Amino acid sequence: MDEFKILLVDDEAKFIELLKQRLIRKGYKVEISNCSLKALEIIRQTEFDVALFDIMMNGMDGLELLENAKKIQPNLEVVMLTGYATVDTAIEAMKKGAYDYLTKPIKPVELELTLQKALERKTLQDYNNNLIETIQRTNRKREIIGNSDSMINLKQMIDRISDSQLPVLILGESGTGKELVANALHYSSCRAHNPFVPINASAIPSQLLESELFGYVKGAFTGAQTNKKGLVELANEGTLFLDEIGDMELALQVKLLRFLDTGEFIPVGGITTKKTNVRVLAATNINLENAILEGRFREDLYYRLSVITLNIPPLRDRGKDALLLAEYFLRQSSTKKKLSKEAESFLLSYNFPGNVRELANIIDRSMLFSKQEEIVPQDFFAGEVHNKNNIKSMALEDIEKKHIEQVLEQTRWNKTKAAKILKIGLRTLYRKIEEYNL
Repeated sequence: MDEFKILLVDDEAKFIELLKQRLIRKGYKVEISNCSLKALEIIRQTEFDVALFDIMMNGMDGLELLENAKKIQPNLEVVMLTGYATVDTAIEAMKKGAYDYLTKPIKPVELELTLQKALERKTLQDYNNNLIETIQRTNRKREIIGNSDSMINLKQMIDRISDSQLPVLILGESGTGKELVANALHYSSCRAHNPFVPINASAIPSQLLESELFGYVKGAFTGAQTNKKGLVELANEGTLFLDEIGDMELALQVKLLRFLDTGEFIPVGGITTKKTNVRVLAATNINLENAILEGRFREDLYYRLSVITLNIPPLRDRGKDALLLAEYFLRQSSTKKKLSKEAESFLLSYNFPGNVRELANIIDRSMLFSKQEEIVPQDFFAGEVHNKNNIKSMALEDIEKKHIEQVLEQTRWNKTKAAKILKIGLRTLYRKIEEYNL
């Protein structure tokens, strides 16, 4: 069970010291301050579950402290203490966000009961906030389609390692389904009822990636108006999936390695170490061993991530899985269209440079352009390949070459845009350009 953190603020030093010792004996982690301004600095640096503020203090009083504290930590539950209880101050405290109101001299049983209820509310509030963010980020469990030997072996391996706490490195070409495998690992594990939080390391600017992962404190940079939890904290007790790990900056790789070794991290701009329990899955479509030799990836991080390694085969090596997947995509769309024998033959012999992602794309296109109940090969690249009526007489390499060439011309040879349209990785596109001498 996590240790709850409580902050006591009262200018009666002897009183809060005695109260601190009593709460520590009850198992709480307690910090104290006899100055409101110093208390605000503590709140800026450390997150607390509950705070107890005396209303009558010199300088900034407890009500003003309550208002400022809520701006820094909106979810902080605050109990007000005073020896001068009035209805007016009680109402004002509640309006400013106080959880409850106790009068001095404090009855220990009443205080402990109030703290317990405040902590229960804080725990529930944190759970709800995490749940909302997780729902926005998470992927529901999705089926892995494939009966080829390589996919059967992969699914068996997923079952064997799903409950392990060790990191997993998922390797495969762009579009093979690395996030799908990570999704399956999470939902097959004992962490399935906790968050699955994916993040693409190449989709977020390097200067923002650290704050996305580890969070930040108020004032860490322009626009940081409040403390914000990072993904490693939102994924607590669940799974963090780091896609495109090979594109992570070296400086951040060091911090990730420390987190993997200890479970500890420091939010951007903070000084307090936090700890969380997360299983880390990582994926990449680049050769990390080459990246290590080129100085772009840390060797120690590679060995820490690759304790268990899963290799996802490209679609071209999965036999009839292409047909199973195509039929699955057709069923998902609730269409009545079916693949013709010619279309099935084409899919079985096509190279699929973009793998499963490309297959899903051409099935979507064929449903849009097909004019009959049966989908034919011409429908797969309708509107993109010249002389589509002669597609049956073209070699597969020629179809692929023509398709890539058209997209490059369409984007005026903007390779990044072309790769997105083709649903393949940028490195795969460069390889195809060289292969076809475009």
